[in-house]
Amino acid sequence: MNGNARNVRGRLRAKLERVAPGRVFFTQSLDQAREVIRQQIGVGCDLVVLGGGDGTVVMGLTLIGEACRGTGRPEPAVGVLRLGSGNAIADTVGATDDPEQDLRELLDGRATWKSVPMLEVVGIRVPFVGMGVDAMLLEDNQTIGRAVDRIPGGRLVGGAARYALSVALRSMPRFATTARPTATITNLGGPAIEMTKRGPTGRAIPKNTVMWKGAVTLVAAATIPFFGFGLKMFAFANARPGKFQLRCGDVGLLEIVRNTPAAFRGEYFSDNVRDFLCDRVQIELDQETAIEAGGELLGDRRQVEVSLGRPATLATLAKDP
Repeated sequence: MNGNARNVRGRLRAKLERVAPGRVFFTQSLDQAREVIRQQIGVGCDLVVLGGGDGTVVMGLTLIGEACRGTGRPEPAVGVLRLGSGNAIADTVGATDDPEQDLRELLDGRATWKSVPMLEVVGIRVPFVGMGVDAMLLEDNQTIGRAVDRIPGGRLVGGAARYALSVALRSMPRFATTARPTATITNLGGPAIEMTKRGPTGRAIPKNTVMWKGAVTLVAAATIPFFGFGLKMFAFANARPGKFQLRCGDVGLLEIVRNTPAAFRGEYFSDNVRDFLCDRVQIELDQETAIEAGGELLGDRRQVEVSLGRPATLATLAKDP
């Protein structure tokens, strides 16, 4: 469990410890998490439950992979408790707002284990990655979150309220005044498939072909439908085995605001947005742009390669896994 998560405090912490006495660990740093995971993998386990937001899960997957390579053991399944602000992976596996009950169900074997494809980007495995407005939203959410925490009683402000504050106070003004980068996206893998709301266009894009060139508000890829904060951004993420969804868009502020409800339902399509199914792409931008991968900010970059990576086994509580 991410001991720094705002939700992991007081009575909830005690409740989680009572579910599995001696088997629940609250870590305060990456090094501490690495030590705990390495120890547990060394002892031998078939399930590791990670509690936190998307960043916690992504870092946990990285540390689990590292520990398994070091010990020669197979990777265990991974369960997820909804304890963060960005919970795209928790949404995907059906984690509820009752982490105590979810932990009981995971440990009682009531979850379905499912192999979920992952992306590989800058050396880590993640279920989604983005450059543009999504990374800006994450930056602003973290900035506003730190400011709110400094206010008396600020730690009681929930994730949804923090997100709304960050969008209103920082993201919208930045979006309105910041020039959008120009992106060149090249297919480096097998034939990519262009998609529309009605399905494939029938156009296959061969290797080493430019798929998109122009200004972008968002360039994002995913192997799961969700994109943090409940946004169901990737309707085609599971459409074809061996492919991830790439979404490129040059969308104005008014269109984003107007279509936010549709984006939460997974029904946002636009003439200004194009979707592809790919297995490996290169993204080049004409200016340094923030990148986030699985809810973790990875700094500013002008070029990144995204490819389909090794899958992870996720323990899902979803009704229809």
